[in-house]
Amino acid sequence: MKKNLLKTTIASFVIIFILSLFLIDRTILTTDAAGLSSPMTLSISEYLSKVFGYSLVITAIIVLGVYLISFIQKKG
Repeated sequence: MKKNLLKTTIASFVIIFILSLFLIDRTILTTDAAGLSSPMTLSISEYLSKVFGYSLVITAIIVLGVYLISFIQKKG
């Protein structure tokens, strides 16, 4: 059980991290006091921390789902 959970965690994190690098946009819109929006490019460190955060959250959801499914299968 723990071995499968660990494999699922590592594989899902790596896959989600790589996909996030390609899918998440580095440009954000900032709004000034006058209400005008202008695009701004995130620095590499901000971008990687954003991607890392999204990857951790999605991985936690996947691991929780796998854990619940295996728990239900054992119980039934």
